[in-house]
Amino acid sequence: MKNLIYPVVIYFIILCHINLAMGNNVQNDLHYYQKISLPYSSNDVTKYYYWEDKTEELRISPNQKVSVRFSDKECCILRKLAKFARSDSYYPAIYFSYKNILYKGIFFINYTDNDMPIFIFQLNSYDLNGNIIDVIVLDERVNVEGEVLYFNDFTIQQNGEILVSKNEQYLLDYDLIDNKGEGFRIGEAKSKKFTYQMSTSGIFKKINETNYKQYKWK
Repeated sequence: MKNLIYPVVIYFIILCHINLAMGNNVQNDLHYYQKISLPYSSNDVTKYYYWEDKTEELRISPNQKVSVRFSDKECCILRKLAKFARSDSYYPAIYFSYKNILYKGIFFINYTDNDMPIFIFQLNSYDLNGNIIDVIVLDERVNVEGEVLYFNDFTIQQNGEILVSKNEQYLLDYDLIDNKGEGFRIGEAKSKKFTYQMSTSGIFKKINETNYKQYKWK
């Protein structure tokens, strides 16, 4: 019986050291993030990017120093509400906890097929050991050759609800006439709204979605 006890004790000691090391890695990683309180919105994200005057293209704010490569698991996970692909690396931004789940906001620049820079901000959820659970893209922002501006408005509320409005604003007149005789003109836009809930499991659960609606941009 004693011969069986020793391996069990050694196993639990090793397991405790592994969990402690993983916990320390999570805490060390958060050193690069800013802890926030909810609510948090797209207005808070504007400090991470700017529009270059000469080219009218998006750029990462120059005070961002730390760039991190995506892990294999982060590369493979499906990103909810993503329209554009991710890049190879990202910049840490914010973190907070909600119902024992760790959430980290990150951002990066990627490019369209026409080499137009896209600013992307996404929210990742992790378990207590730092394993990624789910990903939702909250902002994708790009000016496509001065013709169409794609951008999101979002709010993460204190009750764990995430409101996302995906917008397309037309910067030129379009001769696109649908079967109702309606087209788009400068300043007009269309928007599609989503509501997600941060769950106790760390999964972003969709609870509502509306169709695209056309409106005059103010």
